[in-house]
Amino acid sequence: MSQKRKSLFLKWMYLVSDINNFLPNSTALACPNCYQLGVDFQYVGDLQTKIGYMVIWCPFCLQGIHISRVSIPDQAQALSFNLSPEKILKRIPNFTLVKPDY
Repeated sequence: MSQKRKSLFLKWMYLVSDINNFLPNSTALACPNCYQLGVDFQYVGDLQTKIGYMVIWCPFCLQGIHISRVSIPDQAQALSFNLSPEKILKRIPNFTLVKPDY
């Protein structure tokens, strides 16, 4: 994988701290791929243990990342694992995953 693609994944990862720093509010974050403002995200998980996954995507170019096994911050709104896949997919669009180079 090219260095450019690898750095694109890292740029997406850097958005995680930006998102968490602004919770419970959201701020207009720029997409690392197309540079449009409006990156969106969603936590999904066990609402009791606050463990789940996080999805971050751009609604314009439909690229983003999926991060498994994260702690869901108390101030974040999260969807429950108990919701049907259809309800979760209503919130999270079908997008292209940016993958890391291992």
